[in-house]
Amino acid sequence: MTIDFKFATACLVAGLGIVSPAHAQEPPARPPIKVDPALAAQVPKFYRERGTLIAGVNPDVAPIKFVDGDGNIVGFTPELLSAAAAVLDLKVKLAQSSFDALIPGLGANRFDVLLSLADFSSRQKVVTFVDYLDMGMTVVAMPSKAVTIASLDGLCGKQLALPRGTASMAKATKLSEKCQKDGKQPISVATYPDSNMTLLSLSTGASQVAWVDSPVGYYNETKFPAKYKVIHYNAEAPYGIGFGVDEKGRQLASVMRQALLKLQRDGTYDALMKKWGLATKDAKPDFPINGGMR
Repeated sequence: MTIDFKFATACLVAGLGIVSPAHAQEPPARPPIKVDPALAAQVPKFYRERGTLIAGVNPDVAPIKFVDGDGNIVGFTPELLSAAAAVLDLKVKLAQSSFDALIPGLGANRFDVLLSLADFSSRQKVVTFVDYLDMGMTVVAMPSKAVTIASLDGLCGKQLALPRGTASMAKATKLSEKCQKDGKQPISVATYPDSNMTLLSLSTGASQVAWVDSPVGYYNETKFPAKYKVIHYNAEAPYGIGFGVDEKGRQLASVMRQALLKLQRDGTYDALMKKWGLATKDAKPDFPINGGMR
C-alpha cells in the first residue's frame, strides 16, 4: 500500500474523533472470493500482465474510505474494489492523494482507478464511472451554534467551508453571486484539502458551516452528536469508481462492472454494505456505467 503522509492524516482523524465503525470490527461472514477465469481473460492485457491496479484515493469519507487509527486506508470502497479485482485475478495498490489531484492523476496515468468520486455528467468527459452507491450533499454545523437554514439560499452571508476540488466549489460560487443579485451578503468560502479538515474548521471557529458529502455528514453526526449536526441535505449524484475514458479504461470499467455484479449475486456486496453500516436504500446493485445525470 502506497500512503503518503499517513501519520499526519491519522493524527488529524484522531483529533476529529473519527474512528472505525464499531460494526466494522466483527463483519458478517461472506463467501470467499474466487477468480472468474472468463472475466479475468477480458481484462486489458496491460493490466492483466502487470497484475496490479494502482488506485488513487483521497481517504476522507468515513466509512466509505478513510484512514484508521493504525494509519491504514480502510472502508467500504477499498474492500469492494479489492474484492472485484480478486474476481479478475488482480491486486489493488492504494495511492493516497488530495481530491483535486485525482482526476489529473488519472489523466497523467499515475492512477489506473479512482476511489471514489461523484459521477457528474460533466466529469464523464474525462472519467468513466462505475456507480456503486447513491449520495447527496449535507450542510453541517456545530449544534452549540444553533445555525439553521431552510434551503441553500440560507448560506448567504455565512462562512462556508468546502473540500478543495469538489463540485460544490462551483455551486457555492454561483450561489454567492445569486445572493448578491438578491441584495444579500455573499458567501465567504474557504477551501480545505479534504472533508476531515473541512469539518475541523467548524471546531476551530474558522467556519460557520461545512458542505460535505452525505456519508461524511451523517456518519459524523451519528458518531459525534455534540460536535456535528446536519442542517440541510440535497440529493446530488451517485458515487462511482473512476476509470479512464480511452479504450483501455472503458474496457476495464466494463469488466469491473461484471465482477461487481458477480459480487452482488453471491452476497458479497450486501455483506460489505452491512459491515460498514451503509443503508440498503443507498445501494446501487446494478452498477451502471456513467449513471450520473446531473
